[in-house]
Amino acid sequence: MGILILACVVVESVWNKYEVQSTKIGEYLDRREGNPIISIDVYDKNDIPIVEEYLEDSLSKDDLTKYEIVVFSNMGKTY
Repeated sequence: MGILILACVVVESVWNKYEVQSTKIGEYLDRREGNPIISIDVYDKNDIPIVEEYLEDSLSKDDLTKYEIVVFSNMGKTY
């Protein structure tokens, strides 16, 4: 449970540091469907490597091992 709390705090802090459209932390009920994921949608595609580096520096080694980190940009598109 501690790992999830730290991951949530770090992901929440992304909202204060960068222009973010959405964030998601989740995992499948059946692990065979895929790895747990931290997904961040930024408005500016140029922020992708900056946010990735921030997450790599801020998350614990356990979080980095557990979660697949996906940072992408839909450039403000909503669905």
